[in-house]
Amino acid sequence: MKKILIGTLIGMAACSFSVGAEELQMTRLSKITVNADHLPAYRDALAEEVRASMELEPGVLSLYAVFDKKDPTRLTILEIYASRQAYEQHVKSPHFLKYKNGTLHMVKSLELVDVDPLLPELKIK
Repeated sequence: MKKILIGTLIGMAACSFSVGAEELQMTRLSKITVNADHLPAYRDALAEEVRASMELEPGVLSLYAVFDKKDPTRLTILEIYASRQAYEQHVKSPHFLKYKNGTLHMVKSLELVDVDPLLPELKIK
């Protein structure tokens, strides 16, 4: 069993919990294209959701969104969860559901790509 210490970006609160072999970290890329007419509203909704997730959910290790400089309607989110269970809890959270339901009409495409990190023990500074 491995012990993980997690610090959130907002408030710098920390908590720790144990992760067994069956609860390995989950990493995913979400590749999203947004309708240009809705881009400002989408960015606001996503920022609110990311802040809430990072502050309220210890199992959400990273939600790092980046927008394509040449086409800002395209973005990728690096999602890292402490476990599959943490991910499943995240997608049921009120703030995620508010974001998802509030932005459905703004999203032109969504591709979810599960990935394996080269060095999963490496932490984002």
